[in-house]
Amino acid sequence: MAGKTGFLVLSHQLLSMVEPIAEALHRRGVKTYVLASRSARDVTARWEADVELLHITDAHSLRRPDIDFFLKTLEEADVRLLGCLTVWDAYRELMAYANDRLGTADLTEEAVRGLRDKLAMRTRLREHGLSKVSAWPFDESRFHGLTDRTRYFIKPCEGLASLGAFRADRLGAVEELDALWRKAQQDRAYDGVFQGRPAFLIEEFIDGIECSFEVGVVRGTPTVHAVHEKVDLRQVGRTTLENACVCPPKSLSRSEVDEGIAYVTRCLQALGADTGVYHVEARFQRDRGWELVEANPRIGGAYIVASTRRHCGIDLLDRWISLLLEELVEAPESSGNSTFFRVYFGEPGRRIAQLESRPGEVDVLEEKLFVKEGELLPLVDREIFIGQTLWDTTGINPDALDDFIRETEKHLKIEYSS
Repeated sequence: MAGKTGFLVLSHQLLSMVEPIAEALHRRGVKTYVLASRSARDVTARWEADVELLHITDAHSLRRPDIDFFLKTLEEADVRLLGCLTVWDAYRELMAYANDRLGTADLTEEAVRGLRDKLAMRTRLREHGLSKVSAWPFDESRFHGLTDRTRYFIKPCEGLASLGAFRADRLGAVEELDALWRKAQQDRAYDGVFQGRPAFLIEEFIDGIECSFEVGVVRGTPTVHAVHEKVDLRQVGRTTLENACVCPPKSLSRSEVDEGIAYVTRCLQALGADTGVYHVEARFQRDRGWELVEANPRIGGAYIVASTRRHCGIDLLDRWISLLLEELVEAPESSGNSTFFRVYFGEPGRRIAQLESRPGEVDVLEEKLFVKEGELLPLVDREIFIGQTLWDTTGINPDALDDFIRETEKHLKIEYSS
């Protein structure tokens, strides 16, 4: 391994998009060195032969000492690391820490914390006149003082997978939050995400059409590469499920989308997001305009990367690597393709009896299954991914799009035996 140049990739439990990251690095002639936490589901690294080195820790989540140990190991092996990358939200501060040690251009750990802390983010936006929504640390007296709980939302100050994010009227007693937090801490698949004492906030409910903005920031200047409209949002238990997205948005005019792009740009600049790739969520009401929901300092999940690439020709993972290396890359000419993807979720505690994809009138671009027939799904109060499917909808008449979206709910047949 002596004298090799590489990139460090942080993987949560042998997942976190290692394969496409390694492919993007391979195209550049850069070796991939993976530091991963131990899988809670006996996942195997089918991509291990495609990376230069894989080190798996004994724990289910990575910590700072793991970074220090692996960096020292690679340094002693004469490996020159160009940077560090992860798509796992809870490791974003570790990525910033590693890049600081390596001298790679990235956000500071403090900047990452300020973006991931939803209460701090909301406070800063209000200070800049970019948000009309109020938010407070959760406390019992404020909760009981809410006159109409349907107009407020409860969520962790720092969370993942929409776990514990729900409308306030769905909370019966304050003690339920402590129980929810303890259960989240015991969920090995999300080990390390919900640490310490319970930390929730109460936020005024944000109405409207929800979109995600896929953004790259070069030297303080944001560029929005794609906008996805969330066309199937559902509240299930104490979790918000994001079932489907269409790009570009189908419910907004071009001028309304442009207003959103300008608004998101101002928000990121106010939040100090001066480099990197972001998955920004915002909602639009015609009588109130745009309101930011979250500004995630990472790429979006599900098929956001593939959908964006199909829509505008930009690979968000490759763009992120370029930003870390401070390479200036010209944007390709946009294809203007329309895309749609759906995510299929499972029912907690049930065993999968059958999984079957049904053919439709529109060919599938990409499809992934995350579970197997016979597998028992975990009994958890969060999203449980079964599979996801991506389509190119460019040729679908706009008047027929809603029917197509509804029909895709039946594309993946899921049957349970218990």
